[in-house]
Amino acid sequence: MEKKHAYLIMAHNEFESLKYLLEAIDDERNDIFLHIDKKTSYVDFDEIRTWVNKAGLFFVPRINVRWGHSSFVKCELILLESATKQGHYHYYHFLSGIDYPLKSQNEIHALLQDKNLEYINYHYDGECDDDFAYKIRYYYPLMRWMGRGYHDGPGKKKAILRYITKKQWAHMYKQQQKGVDRRAKYPGIQFVKGDNWVSITDDFARFVISKKNKIMRLSTFANTPDEFFMATLAYNSSFRDRIANDVLRLIDWQRGNPYEFVYTDLEELKHSDKLFARKISYVKEPELVRALAEHIGVRPISKPATNPLVSIVVPIYNVEKYLEECLESIAAQTYSNIQVLLVDDGSKDGSTKLVADFAAKDDRFIYIHQENKGLSGARNTGIENATGEYIAFVDSDDWLESDYISAMLSVALEKDADITISGLIKENGNKKPIAYDSSFGYSRTAAMNVLDYIFNEKYLMMILAWNKLYKRTLFDNVRYPLGKIHEDEYTIHRLIDKSNLIYTVPKCLYHYRIREDSITGNSLNDDMRHFHLVDAHRDRVQCCRNQIYGDFYGNIVYSMFEEVIDLIRRYSDDAYKKFHLNRKFRMIMLRECIRNYSWLNNRQKKDYLQVLVSPKGYKYKLQRIDTQAKKD
Repeated sequence: MEKKHAYLIMAHNEFESLKYLLEAIDDERNDIFLHIDKKTSYVDFDEIRTWVNKAGLFFVPRINVRWGHSSFVKCELILLESATKQGHYHYYHFLSGIDYPLKSQNEIHALLQDKNLEYINYHYDGECDDDFAYKIRYYYPLMRWMGRGYHDGPGKKKAILRYITKKQWAHMYKQQQKGVDRRAKYPGIQFVKGDNWVSITDDFARFVISKKNKIMRLSTFANTPDEFFMATLAYNSSFRDRIANDVLRLIDWQRGNPYEFVYTDLEELKHSDKLFARKISYVKEPELVRALAEHIGVRPISKPATNPLVSIVVPIYNVEKYLEECLESIAAQTYSNIQVLLVDDGSKDGSTKLVADFAAKDDRFIYIHQENKGLSGARNTGIENATGEYIAFVDSDDWLESDYISAMLSVALEKDADITISGLIKENGNKKPIAYDSSFGYSRTAAMNVLDYIFNEKYLMMILAWNKLYKRTLFDNVRYPLGKIHEDEYTIHRLIDKSNLIYTVPKCLYHYRIREDSITGNSLNDDMRHFHLVDAHRDRVQCCRNQIYGDFYGNIVYSMFEEVIDLIRRYSDDAYKKFHLNRKFRMIMLRECIRNYSWLNNRQKKDYLQVLVSPKGYKYKLQRIDTQAKKD
C-alpha cells in the first residue's frame, strides 16, 4: 500500500488561492491539516470543506500568528501535533496558503516513496552573507508588535509601532553592551538557520513533538525563531545524518522578500526540480496558477473552440434616430459567425419597422417583438433565446468598432476567460476614451475587489453590461432584475461570482452614446428610481458574504455607504422637500449602520453619524468642501 502524506498548511486570508492549492493536493493518498490565522475576520469552515473531496481535511485550533514571533513556531507545532495524533505519515509537508505544487501528486509520491531524508536546509552564522546570531543571542520581548519592523507611512498606529520598534532595538543594544547571550543556557548546541517550510519523516516529526516544551522555551522572546528551531533541532540530534540540506520548496529571496512568481516565470517553474513553490497567488496571477494546474494534471488542458457562435443581444425601445448606425456596426463585424437578437420592447416609433426590415435582409439578425418590459426584460428575452457559446449586449443607441467581436473572442478563447472586457469611448459631443493600460487577467477575488470603490474608471468598466463578452453559461441562473434601473449593478457581481478568470482588452472598441434623455442622463438626476442603486449594493453585500471575499467584505460594505452618500449629493433641494428625502436617507443609513456596524472603522462611524443627524446638512458640508477644493 502506498504511503500517505500529510500537508500542514498555514493560511491567512487569501482564500481563492487556498482553494486552488487544496484542489491541487486533494488526493486519497493525502491528509490535509489546515490552520487559518485567528486574525482573519471571516472563516466559513463548511464552505472550505466543499473544496476537498478525496483527501482527509482537518482544521486545527486557530491562534494569532505574528511574523517573527514565537507564535509562528507554536502554530507549526500545533499542526504537527494534530497530524501525528491522526496517523503515521511517510512525509509531513509544511506549506503556506500561497504555495502551489510544481509536480503532480503521482510524481511527488513516486519521488519520495523510498526516501528517508529530512528535507531541511541549514547554514552557520556568517555563511551566505547572513550574520544571524543576534536573533537568538538576545531577548526580544516586543517582537509580537514589532514584526518585520517596517512601519512606514502616516497614522497613529504606525507611529506607535515605530516607537515600539525603536525601543526593542534600543533594548537589544543594551543587552549587547552587557554581554547577554541566551545561548549559554543551551551548552553544546550548535545553532543553525534554515527555511521553516520543510518536509520531514514520521519519526523525526514525533521527535519534534517530544521536544515541544524545550522548543517553545527557546523560541519565546527570540527573533524569528521559526528560522532556527527545526534546523537546529535536527542538526543537534541523531537525525543529523538524514538531513538533506535542501528543501523541496522553491522560494526566491534574490528577486523579492520573497519574490512573488508571475506568469512569465511559468517555464522556470515547470522545469524546476522542486516539488512546491512560494509565492504563487491565484488572486494576483490567475493565469500562472491555471497553467500550473494544467501542467500537473489538475486542470484539463484547454482546447479553444473553433469558430464558436456569438449571440449579440440588442434591446430596442424608441431609438429610431440612432438604431441604424448601431445595426450597421454589428453587421460590419469582421467576425461573421454571429447571431443578433433584436428584442423590440414594444417600441412606439419607427424602430419596429427598421429592425424588421434589417432582419429580413440578413438572416443572422433575428427579430423578436414583446410587450414593454423594460431594458432588463429585453435583455432577459435575448438571453433566453441565445444559442451561442458566448453572449454580448449592445445598447441600441451605441455602436461598435468593426473588430469588436473578433478582438474580444480572440482573447476569450486564448485565455479561456469567462468574461472579457474592452475599453469604451464616451460619445457626448467630445470623445472620451476609457481603456485598460494592458491586457490583464483578474481572478474573481480581484475583479470583485474593483467594486469596492465606486469613483474610478475601472469600476465603470467593470460594472457595465455592454462592453463585455461572456460565456453564455454564466447566465444559467442569472437574470437582470425587472422594473429596476442601474440593472448592470444588480447583476455584475453575480456574474463575477460565477467566473474563474476575467480578462481585459486594452482597446476602445465600444462607442457609448450619452443622451440627456436617458435614464442616467443629467436631466433625470431627481428621479427616485436612482434609489435602486441602494438595493443593488445590498445585493452585492449579500453576494460577498462568503468565504472567498471575507477579507475585503468590509470594503464592499463601505462602497454601499459611499453610494448612499453619492445619492445624498445627487438630489436637489426641491427633491429633498418634495420626496421627504431627509427622512428617507436617515432610515437607510440607520438600517445599514445597525446591520454593518462591526465592519465600520472609527472615521466611518463618525461620518455616518453626521449623515444620520442631517443628510441635507451633510450634503451642504460636502458642497462646501468641493467649493474650497476648487479655490485651492
